[in-house]
Amino acid sequence: MKTDLKSFIQENRGAFDSANPPEDLWQRIADGLDKQHRGNSKKPQKIARLSHVLKVAAVTFLVGTAGILVYFYGKREAYLDYSRINPDLAAEQQLYTQMVLRKKDSIAYIAVSDPELYGEFSNVLNQMEANYDMLKEEFTRSPNKELTLEAMIRNLRAQIDILSQQLDVLNYINNSKNQNRDEQI
Repeated sequence: MKTDLKSFIQENRGAFDSANPPEDLWQRIADGLDKQHRGNSKKPQKIARLSHVLKVAAVTFLVGTAGILVYFYGKREAYLDYSRINPDLAAEQQLYTQMVLRKKDSIAYIAVSDPELYGEFSNVLNQMEANYDMLKEEFTRSPNKELTLEAMIRNLRAQIDILSQQLDVLNYINNSKNQNRDEQI
């Protein structure tokens, strides 16, 4: 087949060389491409926007995943550091940390109705958290890590006590408000 095509071209070479395309051929091709481009101009913009949104979503997902992995890896490493010192104290510290977080969430939920009081509560907690953070920093440099870990646990217990008191105050205030509403009705 290759030889047939080759021989056909050689036999008709003169006809190929003498034949010229129409003069307006390139103009018709350009006009056709312009028409086709104008008809499809909205599709590339939509595709470009979708592509941009997907890229942003992918980057956000990757950064979020990396952040979560770093957070949990650091948390696990901290727990392992504590458990190397004293496994019982490490478990206790972990338990109290979770209790503090739950109580903080409860207070934040209940305190929506009284933001000023929540602000006062937050100031007290922020000071205790700052003390806890100082103890965590000291833990890395401390020659007696077990004693520092015990101090961290005492701080967490104190935070739990304060948070419990704050919850009691908020519940009392909310119950008082509900009773006043019921009496007005």
